[in-house]
Amino acid sequence: MQRRSYDRLRMLLSVAGLLIAAYLTLLHYDSNVPLVCSGGSLVNCEQVLTSSSAFVAGIPVAVLGVVWFVVEVALALLSSRTRARGEPAWLRAAGFAWVLTGTAAVLWLVYQELGVIGKICAWCTAVHVIILALLVVQVQSDPLRRAAGPR
Repeated sequence: MQRRSYDRLRMLLSVAGLLIAAYLTLLHYDSNVPLVCSGGSLVNCEQVLTSSSAFVAGIPVAVLGVVWFVVEVALALLSSRTRARGEPAWLRAAGFAWVLTGTAAVLWLVYQELGVIGKICAWCTAVHVIILALLVVQVQSDPLRRAAGPR
């Protein structure tokens, strides 16, 4: 896959994650926004989103998700715009660090859902999958990795 395709995929995933995080944030602050999610035995978005695990230092995790995806979109834009001149090493490192931070948050949140709450949120799972996909894209698009070639 060409670097430009990775940039487009990264941007698409980032925007999709931002939209989901924005929707979940609206749910926290506007009771008129309907929750579109099943309330089954394992999948129960309402229980997850209203649990104490849905907040970090009093801030809804969804708000932190919006912030994370805004930064990811900015990093993706910077990365794609500097590609012609050669992506600076600091920007590549920042992208890796940011997506690793997101991955660590995903691991913690999945533990909270399954280990603490005992339920999962379908919307949250979608965001988790997007962040893990962004990790794969970040690794696959690394020019140093591609330059080394197969081993």
